[in-house]
Amino acid sequence: MIQMTTKRKAGEIAYQATSFRKVLYALFLAFFLWGMVVTMRDPEATGSFAVPIVCSLLCFFGLLYREGWIFDPQKKMVVSLFGFGPFVKKRVFPYEEIKGLTITHFVKGDAKADAKPNRRRHKKAMVVFSLVTRDDESHTIEIIPERSSLGRTERAAQAISAVSGLALDVDRPVDQDLHVSFRD
Repeated sequence: MIQMTTKRKAGEIAYQATSFRKVLYALFLAFFLWGMVVTMRDPEATGSFAVPIVCSLLCFFGLLYREGWIFDPQKKMVVSLFGFGPFVKKRVFPYEEIKGLTITHFVKGDAKADAKPNRRRHKKAMVVFSLVTRDDESHTIEIIPERSSLGRTERAAQAISAVSGLALDVDRPVDQDLHVSFRD
């Protein structure tokens, strides 16, 4: 799961993967490359480089991964970016085609509307943040467990709605999967 965050830029707001993820992948990549160089310099070293090379490639692709949504009220458009490095799928939604933004909640593994989360049966409460077009087509921006979101997705949707001027429809405002104990 990739953590998403809002970033304000000149007149626009972006909802994209955090920068911390790229720093972490860069550190792991540097660690694996350093380990391979040190091992290759040792004349008595034996073994295969298959695992470090595969891990390095995964870190490299993690660095190249891009996912984000840019909401620009000045140009009256929303841009979706998804892909790796230069191979990014870019999709533009003009405001005229957009009906609004939605936050919906559901319980994974249960089709009932009044379903309750149950950790023993792996039924997690989930949050879906979507962009809905005029022809009622839904484009998912983020799907995240409520327990992981902790209300961040709902707050991000409210901030995006406020900056972009797009309508926001929330099915229910309260998280069901948050259990606060006396200690908390």
